[in-house]
Amino acid sequence: MDDSRTERVGQDLGVLPPRVAPRAIRWLALLAMVGCAVGLARVGVYRISKMHPDFEYFYKAGACLLTHGTLDPGYDVINGQVEHRGKLPWYWPCVSRFMTLLAWLPYRPAGYVWVALNTLALLATVRLVGRHLTGLPPQDWPVTQLVPLAVLVVYWHWEFRLNQINNFTLLLLVFSFVCWQRGRALSSGFWLGLAVLLKLTPGLMVVWFILKRQYRVVAAAVVTVVLAGPVSDAVALGPERAVASYRVWLRDAVVDGSHRGLVLAQREVDWRNQAVGAVLSRWLHPTSYSTHFDNDPRHQARDGETTVRMMNVVSLSRSTVARIVLAVEALIALGLLWLARRPARRLTTWQLRFEWSLFLLGMLLLMPVMRRYHMIWALPALTMLGAGVHYSGMRSAWSKLALACIGAVVVAEFALLARSLEAAGSILVSVVLLVVPLAFMLMRLERAPTTLPEPYHGPPHGARLERGDVPRREGVARGLVADART
Repeated sequence: MDDSRTERVGQDLGVLPPRVAPRAIRWLALLAMVGCAVGLARVGVYRISKMHPDFEYFYKAGACLLTHGTLDPGYDVINGQVEHRGKLPWYWPCVSRFMTLLAWLPYRPAGYVWVALNTLALLATVRLVGRHLTGLPPQDWPVTQLVPLAVLVVYWHWEFRLNQINNFTLLLLVFSFVCWQRGRALSSGFWLGLAVLLKLTPGLMVVWFILKRQYRVVAAAVVTVVLAGPVSDAVALGPERAVASYRVWLRDAVVDGSHRGLVLAQREVDWRNQAVGAVLSRWLHPTSYSTHFDNDPRHQARDGETTVRMMNVVSLSRSTVARIVLAVEALIALGLLWLARRPARRLTTWQLRFEWSLFLLGMLLLMPVMRRYHMIWALPALTMLGAGVHYSGMRSAWSKLALACIGAVVVAEFALLARSLEAAGSILVSVVLLVVPLAFMLMRLERAPTTLPEPYHGPPHGARLERGDVPRREGVARGLVADART
């Protein structure tokens, strides 16, 4: 059928697909995106060449396990002298085992491979998000993702500057959602389980799948975590050593590393930590926000600040602040649970995508230590806001709110130039502002599911979720348009 008839069919159904961007625009956007990725890679390569953290911690954790069969003790022996340094106390013990894959190489070649993998992961993530979440022509993914990437480029800079692992975590989470959206529940759970093993925080996404009644995804994720985590560690380290390592991890990451533990111990409360607990501690308790590199003795001795800088408006006790923080975290968690309470079969594709991206922001709000580079997890949320603006129209009140909140994210990046502004929680505020339009859109879609038209590139076959559970309204009109084109 010719294009004119396809257009008439689309108009009759109310699902006319948007026009594809000109090829020249797509290529320019792709070149800009690749140029950005290359620039970020150069930052990572430079830091590797100078042997700067954080990749050092990951590499030495794998090297120690590979060479000595033990977890990293957190020190080096240099000229017969013991020099203490940072390590990975808050990561699952299995992360050290994963890093043995690179520890076979010398430090710098391993680091360059790490940077290359990070660069590929970045491009793969934006491609997946652009093709499978925006609801726009999939071939336009460079165009739709250029602005979200540019908005967060400062935070991507820090991800590559520290050669962190959050990029891989985001890729696994996005791939998990895409697989589920395409009806591959077991694959979705597998990739989600790997994301949980890299960072404990993605466990919140398991909760989201439970709320969606996607029990095959949850089961696959749990099995992956158990087999690739504790069971494999027991085989690699031996049962006794594995149990001991997990006891240490539970103490460091779950108990001492919780919001309450950090507030009571006044650890990780410097200006870099944008978590709810750290920000409230700085506002409500006499807390110095200028302590620098308190997790690495070498940098603390060389760069640590002795000047005490505080910004508290009241002087509550640490225990009182800890209780307030727990109450705020509980309210955030309850809000997320309420917004995502309905099963997947009762929701449209748009509702599922908005909820999922909202839970990624929930990860940022609930984690005890949230630094600049963690903000790259906001990429899907920015993408969904952009899609909502496209389909709602620039004159919509919701679109104006969404654009204002996106602008606030950009403004918050300039606050990084002033330590006092960052200590005040500027990045945390920008996360909260991104939550607002997402939550409003979800409430609008609950009242009127047709607020947004069907996405141009919906899941094939209605995205069979659990034995025939299909997102409401999905696939019917889109299938008719597809049939018209053939």
